[in-house]
Amino acid sequence: MFQEQAVHPGTSVSLKCSAAGNPLPQVTWLVDGFAIPEAYHIRVGDYVSDERTVNSYVNVSSVTVEDGGTYQCLAQNGVQVINHSRRLNVFGPPFIRPMRNLTALDGQIIVVHCPVSGYPISKVYWERGRSKISV
Repeated sequence: MFQEQAVHPGTSVSLKCSAAGNPLPQVTWLVDGFAIPEAYHIRVGDYVSDERTVNSYVNVSSVTVEDGGTYQCLAQNGVQVINHSRRLNVFGPPFIRPMRNLTALDGQIIVVHCPVSGYPISKVYWERGRSKISV
């Protein structure tokens, strides 16, 4: 399984994840909860190494700050779902991936993740109206 790492722009990164099961698991990759974007410098693929194991990977050539974030490998086979996630930190200025709209019911507790990349980042500020919250 892949580990958290900090890299400089322009370097190449390979994230790997293996999952075994019967039936054979389907592996999906996400970054900050979104599908990995299709881009010329990003390749996602997998191969089967034996009858019950899938080896999946994300290869990023010439990493940019926008490629940073929390990468998640999600394996499911109809019987069980497992996942593994770690951050890929890319040195550079802050970049915030566009967020989708959220809907919540009154009194419901929700957790909102800020899909930020750039490294290092010392603080994240949330704003709503004129209120500013430091996290």
